[in-house]
Amino acid sequence: MARAYRFFGAQFSPQWAKSYASFQPADQKGIDKVVMALLKGETTPGMRIKPIEPEKYFDEARANDGDRVVFRIAEDTVYFVDIVAHDDIERYGRKR
Repeated sequence: MARAYRFFGAQFSPQWAKSYASFQPADQKGIDKVVMALLKGETTPGMRIKPIEPEKYFDEARANDGDRVVFRIAEDTVYFVDIVAHDDIERYGRKR
């Protein structure tokens, strides 16, 4: 019997779309895997989901060695905010 998934809804910010378009197709594949796993409520090896300090309003998931998916889950919806380099993640440490 096939496993039934409970999918979350998704909303993508304009900044997400801009950041996503700047990646090469091979890198977009890795980002897509992270997005699908989050929407299914699963994790992939190496995602390392954690809150962004200090306010822990946004979370991050590892897309590849240097890039992080910035998101927030609220009321059965994953809000995809941005894709940033690991060194730039601190700018999402505070609520906007």
